[in-house]
Formats: sequence, C-alpha cells, structure tokens
Amino acid sequence: MFNCQSFAFSEGVLCSEKLELAVWRAIRIIMDQNAVIRPTENFAVKVINTFIGGIRSTVENSVHGVLTVLNLGCKQKVPPVDNELLYFSATILAEKIRKAEITSEEVVKAYINRISEVNGLINAVIEGRYEEAMNEARLADQLVRSGTLTEAELAEKYPLLGIPFTAKEAILIKGLPSTCGLVCRKGMTAEEDSEPVQRLKACGGIPLALTNTSEICMWWETYNKLHGRTNNPYDTTRTVGGSSGGEAALIAAAGSVIGIGTDLGGSIRLPAFFTGIFGHKPTQGLVPIGGQFPPALEEISPYVVVGPMTRYATDLKLMLSAFIGKDATEELKLFSPVDIRSIKVYYMLDDGGSPGSTPVSPELKDAIKRVVSVLSMEGLSVQEVKIKHLKLGFLIWCAYLSKVKEQRIANIMKGNVKKDEDAHLEMLKWFSGKSEHTFPIILNACAQDYLAPVMRKPLEFFIQCGDRLKEELLKLLQPEPAVFLYPTFPHAAAHHGQILANPFNASYSVVFNALSLPATQCPLGFCSNGLPFGVQIATAPGNDRLSISLAEHLEVKLGGWTPP
Repeated sequence: MFNCQSFAFSEGVLCSEKLELAVWRAIRIIMDQNAVIRPTENFAVKVINTFIGGIRSTVENSVHGVLTVLNLGCKQKVPPVDNELLYFSATILAEKIRKAEITSEEVVKAYINRISEVNGLINAVIEGRYEEAMNEARLADQLVRSGTLTEAELAEKYPLLGIPFTAKEAILIKGLPSTCGLVCRKGMTAEEDSEPVQRLKACGGIPLALTNTSEICMWWETYNKLHGRTNNPYDTTRTVGGSSGGEAALIAAAGSVIGIGTDLGGSIRLPAFFTGIFGHKPTQGLVPIGGQFPPALEEISPYVVVGPMTRYATDLKLMLSAFIGKDATEELKLFSPVDIRSIKVYYMLDDGGSPGSTPVSPELKDAIKRVVSVLSMEGLSVQEVKIKHLKLGFLIWCAYLSKVKEQRIANIMKGNVKKDEDAHLEMLKWFSGKSEHTFPIILNACAQDYLAPVMRKPLEFFIQCGDRLKEELLKLLQPEPAVFLYPTFPHAAAHHGQILANPFNASYSVVFNALSLPATQCPLGFCSNGLPFGVQIATAPGNDRLSISLAEHLEVKLGGWTPP
C-alpha cells in the first residue's frame, strides 16, 4: 500500500509545483483504495470520481453520437473469400508446398489477387513487390521439384518455404517505402531488409507488401497525411487501431496470411483485437528489432517488440520460431506439448474501476466469462483476482516512456534525429491548417516536451507503482505455469477518430509494455454490431508458449478468425 503523505509535494509559488500538487490530488482519487485518504475526504473522493466519470461519459457519448450520424449509410465490408487457398494457415500451406500438392506460385498469386480485390476498400497496402514475389515463388517451387532436399529436410531448413508475408511500413524491406507516414520522407526507400525480414526470408518466406501505419507509429489509429486512413474490413466506418492497423486489416480481410508488427503500446494487440485476428507481443528482447523507422534506440528497447500477427493461432509459433532461431526455440520449448490443464488461469474483467477509462462492455465481459467457464469445465484452475494498480496502467506506461530522452518525437516528425524542432510551433501550424502532420502526433510531441518535464515527481511515483505492479503480477505468474486473462480494450472497434476522445482506454494494452510481459491477443467472437473482439493472455517472461498454446486451444473451442 502506498502512503500519500510519504510523497508530499511542496506548495511553492512555481506554476510547475502547483501543477504537480494538482496532479497528486488526482492520483489520490484514482488510487482511492490504495492511497491513505482521511475519512473526511471519502465523500469528496466519491463526488470527484463521479464527476470525472461523468465528464468522460459525456464526451465519449457526444463524439460517438456525432460520428454515428456522420457515418450513416457509409458502412461497407470486404467481399467474401472465394479462393480456398486463402483459408489455409501458413503452417498447412507450407506443408502442402513441400509435398508439391500446391505451388508457391499459386499461393502468392492468390494473395496478390485478393489484395487487388480488397485494398480499394480498406487501404491497407501502401506498396507491394508482386513481380519479385512471383519470381521468388517460382524458385521455391523449383527447389521442391528438384528433389535436392527431402520433405523433412525442407521442413527443417525452410519451414516457411514459399509462404508470402507482409509487414507494417515501420519494418524495412529493401526497395520498398520507408516513410512511416511522414510527408517529408515521401519517396524514400529502404536500402536493406530489417533483421526480422531477413530471418523470415532465410526460412523461405517471401515478402509481398508493406502496410499502412499511424504517423511514425505513435497513435492507436492507422491514419497519416501521406497514405491516408485504413478501414476495418468488417465495417469500413470503423477503426482498425494502430499502429499495426494496416497489417491487421489486410490479414483479417484474407489479403495476407501472416505479417510482422511492432508493439510499443499495444500496437500489435489492439489492431488484432479490432479485426478479430491473433497477435503476439513476445518476451522483451526475444525477437531482434533492428531495421526499423523510426529506429528502436537502446533506451526504448525495454518497451518495444517485433512480433507475429496471424489469422490462425498455430502460425504464431511458426513465425516466432523463425524470428528467434533454432537455439532460442529449443530454450523456450516453443513446440513442446503443453498440458492445458496444468495452466493456472487468473483473470480480471476490467481494470478495477479507473474513472478515466470507459467501462468494459457487458458483451466483452460475457465473452471472457465464457472463456472462464470453458476452461473451468475442462479442469483448469481458474481464479478471479483484484490487482488495484492496473487502473493506473496508462499513467505507468507514460511514466516509463518519460525516461526516453533521445527518441524525441518532434525531431522524428521532421525526419531529424538530433536537430531540435519546436513542437508548439507545429501545433500552431495545425490549427491554421498548414501542418503536414496529424493532430495526435503533434499532441504527443508537445506532451513529451512540455508536460513531462513539469511532472517529474508524479512520474516517479507512477514508476514506483509500475514496479510494485510488475512484482505482484510476477508472483502470480511464477514459478508455476500460469497466465492472466485481461481485456485488450474496453469495447469493439470505434468509429474513425473516436479513440482521440479517450486515449486512456489504451491502458488495458500499454500496461504490459511497461511491465515487459509477453501477451497474446486471442479473438473471442463478435459483438451485437458484428464487430470482432477478444482478450489478452499475458504470462511471465520466457513463457510465450503458454499464452500461445492457450490461444490455440481457445481457437478450437471458440472458432478463432471468421471471414468478414
């Protein structure tokens, strides 16, 4: 338990000190049960909590109402999948290619045709390398036909032989754009492949296309001034999240079977949640992150990962193994059988009641309860827990990222790494309609430059909260095999632009970046609006196979991905 009095701040005359004091009072309200609050303050706490919740609800409902009216009659979804090759997992496709039951050329062509069919609606692909991919597919087929290697040898050396894959634009693929949505980088291309791409290619994979991201991957909606907005394949008026939104949209629309995402604050899991696919945030440091723009500098490496995004749970291990290599795969026992009944399952239906985040939808809670019921009936030990500091997830994440000094957003926006740029001037340009940047990225830059420095003491407190939270979760998840089920987001995909009304909803996913815990997003079906949703399965570092294995199990029990 934290004692507020031990973190008392001076009420000096400086504006920053007054701001810190105001923030500290807000912390006491948010923490409520965790902070020492005098009995005489209880009523005031309840009133202020109600006030914060009322303001949040009013803003959210107003924005939702306006966007609903504006989008009336605009809803579309991608056409049905009519090629059976698009229904196979990468694991099955690779096996069929090795057996010469199908050709890589057929598979690659099927995906090129599907991209042509759906991209006009979802705007997921920014550029492809289709001719090169077809040539590489023919080479894969020649290798199979040559008989130089047996089927078993092909599986061992080239587990992804002939399989096309896509990647978000932050991941470098030689000869393809390297803009990350920045107008100032228009026309720039990658001079070499990123390390994750190199590793998939070494396993026989064929890079097919690059997909859209939010501007420099710093927002939870996929939109930028260079490539435009990506739409949800289940309802084009809805968001796909971000920053790996283009990747998620394309995979969900059957325009790709596997893809590469990055995750600094839910950027794999949120888009996967909104589009009904699987996404895995690996153990920190497990997958190489070299070869990105923006570059993943050392000080941000504790929070950002490269990970797999797939339509089928079984492909998560296949991709992860290709990323990390044979030795690490064996060390993690990635493909060793897991007795599902040996896994201890803890869960929470929401964050414990933060007034800043939207209440988790009843439909999503019911879906998680179904998972709990299914697992309980199968003999797993399932227990609901109350971890109070999870309600501070968003602020904990912000506090940890505030330690990042070199990765200055204002500089990256202008394509500069070292030159000092003025974030507030860009905000003025935006209000005058002259900025080439999106509002969220400018807001992030201003927060980093002007808000974080005056919040030093509150941020230190949140870091201590994060350290305590990580300690508490690790006690649950170690040493016995255990996982933690937690919502990925409070509700299914919102309308475009709606997340800006309440960024605190990302608290559910960003907290695991702050705590450096692996987590797998698993689809659970659809809400009444026909939009997919899911749940996160978090586990202890190094136990990736547990969360992925449980996702594979739930895919069988609950259906997994369903075509739009």
